[in-house]
Amino acid sequence: MEIFLRNIAFAVTQEDLTLEFAKILHKPPFSTSPPLNFEFQLFYKSHPNGKRGILALPTEDSGITLLRAYGDVGIAVKGRQILLSKSTQSINNARIMRLNTVPWVDPVKLREEKERLLQQSRPFPLLCYSFGRFNRDSSFSSEFALPGLANVSCDLERRQVRFTVTPHDDSDDLFWTSTSIASYAQLKIAALVGNQDDDTHILFIRADAPPVFSVENDIGGLGLTNTSPQRLAGLTRYHPMPPGSYSLMLAFSNQPDAETFMYACRNRLHLRYSPVPHVRIHDHTSNSNPVEELHEFLSEIPYELAFQVEKTVTTFVFTPMEIFSLKEAIISLYTEHGPDASEIFQSFASEHEGHNAKRKPRRKRRAQWHASQEDLTSLLGQVIHEFTREHQKPLRLLAPPPQSGVYQSYHMILTPTRHILEGPLPDQSNSVLRKYNNHECFLRVTFQDENRSKLRRDFESSITDLLKERYRPILLRGYRVAGRQFQFLGYSMSGLRDHSVWFMTPFTDDSGTLLDAESIRGNLGDFSQLVHQPARLAARWSQAFSGTDPSITLLPEEIDYDYPDRKSPSGNVGLAKDIWRSLQKGKKRPAKLRNIPSAFQFRLGGAKGMVVQDPTIEGKLVRLRPSQIKFDGQENLTFDVQSTSAKPKAMFLNRPLIVLMEFLGVDTSRIVDLQDDAITKAQSVRSSSLDASKVIQQHGLGASFHLPSLLRNLSSILQLDVGNTEEETSQSRWTSELIESTLHCVETHILRELKYRAHIEVPGSYTLLGVSDEWGCLREGEVYAAVYDERTGLNKQILGEAAITRSPQIHPGDLQVVTAVDRPELAHLKNVVVFSCEGQRALASCLGGGDLDGDDFNLILDPKLLPTHYGEPGEYQALPIKRTEAPCDISDVVEFVFDYIEADLVGLIAIHHLRFSDLEDPGCAECMELAKLASHAVDFPKSGTPVNFTQLPRFRSRNQPKPDFLAKEGADLNSDQYYNSKKLLGQLYRRVPVKRWIPQEWNEDRSPSDGASVEDALSRVSLRNLGLSGLTPPTQELIEEMTYLLEAYCEQLLVIGQSHTILKNKDSHVSEAELLSGTIMANWSDHHRRRDAVTAMNLQTRELVRAVRAELLVKDLAVSEAEMYSDEEDDYDDWTFREEFDDTEQRSMAETFKRSWAAWCVAEDTLKEEPRMYGAQSFGLIALGRMLEIVKESLMM
Repeated sequence: MEIFLRNIAFAVTQEDLTLEFAKILHKPPFSTSPPLNFEFQLFYKSHPNGKRGILALPTEDSGITLLRAYGDVGIAVKGRQILLSKSTQSINNARIMRLNTVPWVDPVKLREEKERLLQQSRPFPLLCYSFGRFNRDSSFSSEFALPGLANVSCDLERRQVRFTVTPHDDSDDLFWTSTSIASYAQLKIAALVGNQDDDTHILFIRADAPPVFSVENDIGGLGLTNTSPQRLAGLTRYHPMPPGSYSLMLAFSNQPDAETFMYACRNRLHLRYSPVPHVRIHDHTSNSNPVEELHEFLSEIPYELAFQVEKTVTTFVFTPMEIFSLKEAIISLYTEHGPDASEIFQSFASEHEGHNAKRKPRRKRRAQWHASQEDLTSLLGQVIHEFTREHQKPLRLLAPPPQSGVYQSYHMILTPTRHILEGPLPDQSNSVLRKYNNHECFLRVTFQDENRSKLRRDFESSITDLLKERYRPILLRGYRVAGRQFQFLGYSMSGLRDHSVWFMTPFTDDSGTLLDAESIRGNLGDFSQLVHQPARLAARWSQAFSGTDPSITLLPEEIDYDYPDRKSPSGNVGLAKDIWRSLQKGKKRPAKLRNIPSAFQFRLGGAKGMVVQDPTIEGKLVRLRPSQIKFDGQENLTFDVQSTSAKPKAMFLNRPLIVLMEFLGVDTSRIVDLQDDAITKAQSVRSSSLDASKVIQQHGLGASFHLPSLLRNLSSILQLDVGNTEEETSQSRWTSELIESTLHCVETHILRELKYRAHIEVPGSYTLLGVSDEWGCLREGEVYAAVYDERTGLNKQILGEAAITRSPQIHPGDLQVVTAVDRPELAHLKNVVVFSCEGQRALASCLGGGDLDGDDFNLILDPKLLPTHYGEPGEYQALPIKRTEAPCDISDVVEFVFDYIEADLVGLIAIHHLRFSDLEDPGCAECMELAKLASHAVDFPKSGTPVNFTQLPRFRSRNQPKPDFLAKEGADLNSDQYYNSKKLLGQLYRRVPVKRWIPQEWNEDRSPSDGASVEDALSRVSLRNLGLSGLTPPTQELIEEMTYLLEAYCEQLLVIGQSHTILKNKDSHVSEAELLSGTIMANWSDHHRRRDAVTAMNLQTRELVRAVRAELLVKDLAVSEAEMYSDEEDDYDDWTFREEFDDTEQRSMAETFKRSWAAWCVAEDTLKEEPRMYGAQSFGLIALGRMLEIVKESLMM
């Protein structure tokens, strides 16, 4: 109930009201256990007779009781009677709900706690300080300090250590005072290091990552700031921070200050304290910056080697001075070893850096190098000698079979304080890369914050100056990498959303033409119609940078550019067959050519969108709509494929969709049941091999290592089970440490997706590409859909009522109900949803502004998930396209890129929508305004017109609590930052059990792989009766070959593992179990960044596993690619996770089995010597999986 208050004394504060009313409301007849919660809201405008406001009470009964007792007489506060009456305004239901869920907090205790926090968080003055880094001998290298007044505090409210310095200013400007700030987040501090000597005042903050730097301008020293703090690239905008200077030395004025600060850090922030006898400090603050000298040297050596050299500097494996000491040796390296130089240098760097991740030494003597060899030149010579000796034999190179859609990519991450080099690693290619080759001349550059999240402005700080001073010069003038000057080239639309762009360095093509960024952009097509629209111009460029797979090159007469716009673009079946055949080349298990996808999402010169099969077209012809032709690029006639309708995709709920479903009357108990089923399935992965295989395959995990197939074959062929349940089973138990850890990763990943994303599968519902009804046989409100998947035997015609939507959902009209019908004219279309062309407005546009040029649509067929009432589709007037008066150049595009980074509000709008929806509902005024702003924000990359940050609806309080389902992973839900949501999302969130898993200590009495159980089970299989060799000891030659293969695999796997960590330093890597499962367990502040990292990681492990599996084949008996695809009607039985064998391959099965057995034996022998070696267990699993596939194929012959 809400009660209107008037006649409040002007001197009365909200706390005064709370204290006085508590004396009444916390005594009978009101509830006292627990104390009744209540809340005041004072109006901003005062009445001449005093202030006015609202008292909110959790129940109607409590309000009636209060009014009966005091409604006539009032309540005296500070000598003035406050008059009470029932409010006539509509009740704020969100506030009432909060009062019923959040416990009462005594304002006196709250004030005392704040004062205590302020006292403990008070700044401590410093005598001196220095940013620097810890050396390998644990000494501290002092690198950078500004003269000025420095302080440090333990900021308990923000959970960070906060360092400030006000520089001495000789400018005589008395009006402005600038204070530089360095903020260390709790999780980024490795340890607080202190001397054991009792009389020292010095402490060190040893950091894993750079702090967040900012500057705050104070007006006249009065504590008044004119703007939000500005993010900076260093402690000051005028001096860059020396590389690696993340740690901080603090010299306190006295011992008590040092002890109090250390106490607060240890007991409040729970930082680890590391006392050491004595930390030697080396003063390098006056040293010159060697960066230019380093690049001068790197420009003299081949780029592939130079990139690896600079990479070791950016990850602090070597210092620039150590590289200079190796200068002559590095020049000799590339002179004598040419293309192998970069690989040799990588091995050298791996040997030199700490063995945090266990590696198997290539030879026994090398195990001692790291400990005994201090001369880097000698160590490099040893590595070269070993590399040369190993490569004297005709060994295979560990390189995957070529795939036209994949290339080796060089990456650079630019954070506010540093740049990080990664690669080369497998990545999806695009038409520009395929056209010009010279992949080493292209660089993928990503802008990230120090914690690997996107750079974002927030309510506490601005990134305007950071973008202008740190990043803008780089995009305008380029950046020097490995001694080469790279220029900004362009971006794909998905790359822009991830703040990722392409750079290139000029090169000469095969014809002798010098190509730079401007000439490549000019060769993309004719953009003369867009010269005054920088955002749209760059959007058209982006078509060439979209990740695609190449297929066939068309002839000009095979393209019709003038097909009517109300029709779907279409293609001849024969042409689709050619495209599909081309896409299958280079794959070891091509799909059946008779099951050609009905639709392709494509890029063709200046055109983009969808084409569908049309059996009525004669000859080879593709028809395009004029609206699909974005610019004139008819010189490029390669049909590049972005996606196909080869198989239906599962349909998953998400948080925004669940909010709309609840609002539109969907049966919420059905959603709860679906989540409960998903939880049960996730927890079943550790109950049996078959359950684990099903769940892992369902969620698309472990695909790189063929994990579902391995687990299935373990059960069916070897009668081995995994997991740790106590249930009785007829199968033997396999206790592989890596498999157990992998299954925990799988379970944690699925439960985490359920809890934090509400990622709930809807069985029997599908996600399909949308196309329009070219044949005109569907009426308004009708759709056609049929799903087919030969791998699973699925073949279903969808009929009747269905709900349809697309992501992202935000408006109540984004979920509609349609009627699925059967039409014989559309029978050839599979795994697409066909939309009617009739009606005043296209249905696809009603679903969050969707279109039929490649959007996925969700078809929900569960009757219990259909809404009982509907919302009108959202319709908004588009913002104007930003134009320039003069023809735009690359500087205008750069300005747009930074406008986008600063004003990219799509994610923030979505979170605000969830918060307002929980406080009220998706139909409230704030949510409807956010839906409109979301539409504009999504169009921003093409219109160039941003959503104004100040337009976002604001919450009543800056510290407004969030619903618990928006808590980040690991957040303290007992804090006043969160409340228990009563809506469906809150219920779902609290039902998911997620607990931190800590791996058990390895039992050293057995091998971590439990290989004996596998070998015992294999010995019971009649291998010789299947035409396979028995489990005889491999020859010494084969053992040596597989040992080299294992070593190369482990080195490359570690490179992949190091590339996908939050902390970009040489000692960080994801676990082998994470790589095997295809998940990342670390808590990232940006879920989308982690998802993108997982995607890239899985692509890289897939290519590495493909390479290992190729090495296990007998190359002399392998068929040529032409022979492999000569019979397009070949039949294949087991689609899911197996490779197919023709007659020649069948003859080589026994030899391939023998080689795989040798690889398994090498892995097992290695684990006996080095049980913790990174990569050895997964290498053994690749070999085991290959053996079981061959056994299975032999059993079926």
